[in-house]
Amino acid sequence: MRVLQSSVLATILLVLMGCTGESRTEPVHGAVMLSDGQPLTEGTVEFELIGTQNPVTASGEIQADGSYELGTFAPKDGAVPGKHRVAVVSDFRIGTEQERPGLVPEPLLDPRYREFKTSGLEFEVSPGENVYNIQVEYAKKKNGK
Repeated sequence: MRVLQSSVLATILLVLMGCTGESRTEPVHGAVMLSDGQPLTEGTVEFELIGTQNPVTASGEIQADGSYELGTFAPKDGAVPGKHRVAVVSDFRIGTEQERPGLVPEPLLDPRYREFKTSGLEFEVSPGENVYNIQVEYAKKKNGK
């Protein structure tokens, strides 16, 4: 009975420690700055691991000073090592201008940053601390400016 209890305990500890290596994360943080040098003061930064059958995503909330810290399995636990596509989401739109005339604000960021496939942002997460400062551009105004 004692051997069985020890085996069960050892198995539980191995699972909790992430013995498969798939759950290993590395610290990732930085800041999101607009093209004029001002910090982006709200939103999220999302990293998606490239080249895996089931993409793993890490995300972090952008703070008032533009800083972020990623988490994958728990808040601020980092990102899985490897190459990542990155999205920055700042405008949380609900509805359309036709559904809510005058109530939907113009987006602050260029919409290309909202999606991994169009953002043009990629970073390599390596063992150890990873610091990635991200510069984003403003959205073009409806009047073309």
